[in-house]
Amino acid sequence: MGAELPQTVRLSRSGELAVLEKDPITESGAVLLIGEAEQSHVEVDDPAFLLHDYIRRMRSVLTAVSSSQHWTPESALHLGAGALTLPRWMDDRWSGIEQTVVDYEPELVGFVLEHLPMRSVPASVVADAAEALTAHLAGQQYDVVVIDLFNSAEAPAHLTEESFFRQALALVRRGGLLLMNFGDDAGMRFARTLTRTVLAAADEEASRVLVAGPDQVLSAHAEGNLILAVAGEDFTDAELNQIWAAGPHPGDLLSGDELRQWGIPPRSAP
Repeated sequence: MGAELPQTVRLSRSGELAVLEKDPITESGAVLLIGEAEQSHVEVDDPAFLLHDYIRRMRSVLTAVSSSQHWTPESALHLGAGALTLPRWMDDRWSGIEQTVVDYEPELVGFVLEHLPMRSVPASVVADAAEALTAHLAGQQYDVVVIDLFNSAEAPAHLTEESFFRQALALVRRGGLLLMNFGDDAGMRFARTLTRTVLAAADEEASRVLVAGPDQVLSAHAEGNLILAVAGEDFTDAELNQIWAAGPHPGDLLSGDELRQWGIPPRSAP
């Protein structure tokens, strides 16, 4: 890894310190921390390597759908930049894909690219994600839209409303995909509510929506991350089986009526 790490920058809007440092877990790994919380892992010498569970599940969905539909995405929008882990993977898999990243912090994308360069530099928009959808990107269309903005119930309310997801879905080209990473505490109360909101934005067409995650998280026994995907048409059984088989494991996925039922919070004990 040629990058000289660690490197730091003070983010002007949040006031948090962003740090890029070497990750001892892997040979050429680097990790981005913001306010001492890990945001992203990048394998600098091998962008095809993905470490974290949630991003590997996103890969499973993308590869299954692209294979099933003989589809090569030509454009992608990423709401939330991090260290650009998924844009790096997509650029490695689909050379020539045009990508745009949106982040609220003016310094972040330039800082990451300065110290961890990409083969193809994505376009960058500095804005709140909801503002970007209505002001900067209105009328645009993308094959893939990725939302990676929040990891708990502390997410800004305007980024969890049905109107936000309808605006995001409006940017997905016909036949494309919306992918989202989100997290919650054990019990998954926020995750269930968010899932119901996305289902409403998708006109309650639950067979074109799926949620996947580790068994313990999906069963609400442990905190952690889930991924959600919305397709243009119903996921086929073959696609769901391929996504499940690709893992990681142990894990599971829900779609259709099972997902609709999962989104209903369990009744509290009297």
